[in-house]
Amino acid sequence: MLTIKPKHFRIMKEIFLKTRDWERLLTYEQQQKYKYAIKQGWFSDYHGSSWRHDTFYGAYIWKHPKYINVVRTFSDLVGHKPLWSDVTDDNLRDLTEKIQELYAPNSSRTICATIKAVIRENDEKGIRSSKFDSILRVKRVPVQAVYLDDNEIQSLIDYIPHGSVERYVKRMFILECLCGARLSDCHNITPENIDDTGKYIVYVAQKTKAEVRVPLHKKLRPFLVCGTADEPVGGVVDVYFNKVLREICRNCGIDTRVKVFKCGKYESGPKFKFVSSHTGRRSFATNLSKKGVPVEQIAIMMGHANGGKPNIEMTQRYIVGKTNIDTRTLRVFGIYDDDYNSVGDEC
Repeated sequence: MLTIKPKHFRIMKEIFLKTRDWERLLTYEQQQKYKYAIKQGWFSDYHGSSWRHDTFYGAYIWKHPKYINVVRTFSDLVGHKPLWSDVTDDNLRDLTEKIQELYAPNSSRTICATIKAVIRENDEKGIRSSKFDSILRVKRVPVQAVYLDDNEIQSLIDYIPHGSVERYVKRMFILECLCGARLSDCHNITPENIDDTGKYIVYVAQKTKAEVRVPLHKKLRPFLVCGTADEPVGGVVDVYFNKVLREICRNCGIDTRVKVFKCGKYESGPKFKFVSSHTGRRSFATNLSKKGVPVEQIAIMMGHANGGKPNIEMTQRYIVGKTNIDTRTLRVFGIYDDDYNSVGDEC
């Protein structure tokens, strides 16, 4: 029988505790934020702030925990947890190629942009890649997306969720639809964000650090608080969020057949199949546009600004069916002629 001397036991215990330093060094909120990275062992060598400064994987995970798969992909390419010394032109080319293989074009573009941002923030690390900006540049491709109209949003409002996750997903998505905030901001919006007039929601966007003011929708107030206090702490990962959201939309009968262009090709199917967390913000912008609200005003309410002015180019990306052809132009094509339907008979 193997016996362990008290001295050896103490050493083993110290090593074990050392690999779980995150338990005492991370706040409860941080542990929830990084729980998936912790479960996968990325924090096993976390002993303080140097972890997120001295390694690429630490810096990236700390900044973008929801993209943990990107770090795992990089790790598989270089054969170990990626360090700053691994950020070379050749390795980044391989990583970019792999990302484009695994993700849709515009998702690849977003992911590569996060990598570039982390590299720029740590340029003093002596990074060996001199061309990272051009290597990680991925072209934007056209995307046709879906949005939910007012009736479909109302069906979600009326939906009775099953369990804490459905309650959470429904509440977050309704917030997106009715106030246009990003999902990351919806987590933090509460009744305290209503201003003194009681007419506006005011918050600071996490992504841009800009203050956003949006009128308080008459149906929004009940969704500013969790009615049961049993929502998942720290939320859920995007993939699971979208899966639950699509199931909710399916249960609400949001199943009109649609045809969209995504990932470089056309796809057809019931609308719920193409709904995601981004659909809420897109629905906010599109419904306002269809009601005649100027795009400049929509941009302000979505926090889209550049140099203090509304960034309408950014906002237009969220509006489904962006360009309406006016009546005069349609008449040129004879669409309003009484005999329009008979044109085919004359050809």
